[in-house]
Amino acid sequence: MIKHIPPSIYNAYNICPRQAWLMSRQLTADQHNEFLEIGRLIDNTTFEKEKKKIYIPDLNAMVDVIFKQDGIFFIGEIKKSSNTLKSGISQLKYYLYLLKKKGIDQKGVIKIPQEKKSVIIELTNNDIEEIEKKLKLIKTTLNADKPPEIKKIPFCKKCAHYEFCWS
Repeated sequence: MIKHIPPSIYNAYNICPRQAWLMSRQLTADQHNEFLEIGRLIDNTTFEKEKKKIYIPDLNAMVDVIFKQDGIFFIGEIKKSSNTLKSGISQLKYYLYLLKKKGIDQKGVIKIPQEKKSVIIELTNNDIEEIEKKLKLIKTTLNADKPPEIKKIPFCKKCAHYEFCWS
C-alpha cells in the first residue's frame, strides 16, 4: 500500500494515471527515448552557475535547481517548453506543498530557457485543498491491482512508457 507519493509520480499522474501506476511499480521507461534525451540535454546545458539537481531526502524529491533572486531563494523547475507548463506548475506546487508540511514556506519558479520565460509560483490554500483531494485519487489508482485503462492522449507519442501501452 502506497502512503507517500513522490513528486515524479504525482507529476506523471497529472499527465497520465496509467504512467503513474507503471512508475509506482518500478516499470522503467525507455531511457533512450528522444524526448528524455532532449530533456537531459537542456538540463545539463542550462543554468550552469546555479546549484542543480538537489535531492531533498525528507520529501523523496529531486528539484531541478535553486535560484536566489533579490535575496529570496526559489525552488526551480526547468522545462523544455510551455507545452508542459501546466503539469510543471502542478509539480512545483506539490514540492511547495511538501515543504510547507515540513514547516518551510517557499516560492517556486518555472524556467523555460528556450523561450526565455520565467513563471513565479506560490502555493495558496486552494492549491493545498486541491492537492490533498488529488492525493486521495492517486493513492486509490496506485493501490489498484491493475493499471488504469489505456487512454490515447496527446502525450502518448512522446511518452517513454509508450511500449507498455501500445505494443
